[in-house]
Amino acid sequence: MPCLDATIPAFSLAFTFAMGFALPDPAAAQAAWTVELAPGLASDAEAGRSAGGRVSAGVMWSLGAAGASAGVVLGAASFGDTRTGPWVQRHRRHTSGPFAALQAAVPLAEGWQAQARIGLGRWQTALVTSVNGAEVFESSEPHIGLLLGAGLTCRLPMGLGVVAAVDVGQHRFDGLPTVRPVLWSLGLSATF
Repeated sequence: MPCLDATIPAFSLAFTFAMGFALPDPAAAQAAWTVELAPGLASDAEAGRSAGGRVSAGVMWSLGAAGASAGVVLGAASFGDTRTGPWVQRHRRHTSGPFAALQAAVPLAEGWQAQARIGLGRWQTALVTSVNGAEVFESSEPHIGLLLGAGLTCRLPMGLGVVAAVDVGQHRFDGLPTVRPVLWSLGLSATF
């Protein structure tokens, strides 16, 4: 089974740091670094559930007194396995890779915050095809694809939080229909 590809493109990392240094001092003073680690389950109608997860780090800037914030996050995600096709010829796909996203957060109530993100991932989809249960083909293929996500964070003392999130990715391989698995995760966040 392919493992989580945690590499982050150097240009994206350089862009994030450049944005932080280019902002004027008052705006930079309102910046907060955030880190999330959220293991979870990827669900697919045919395959059921399989392990997945998301890890991200980024910088969020305050958008005013209302407590809303927005920023850039970089990370990596793994969307588990999907299985398509009948037993005679079955395709199992697993997608993982780094991503860059814009993320916004809005306070809901005391200690609660909703977040949404949209970005692009440099996904690597591994494909294993089996015929009557025997593996006959194995390959992998890179592609650029959309990442959509939303979450709910409960803030704890000392900048920590518990985050429940849902992310939608895609398993894409030339010649096969695109499958969009949903990753349900529960994890920890830290803001400093």
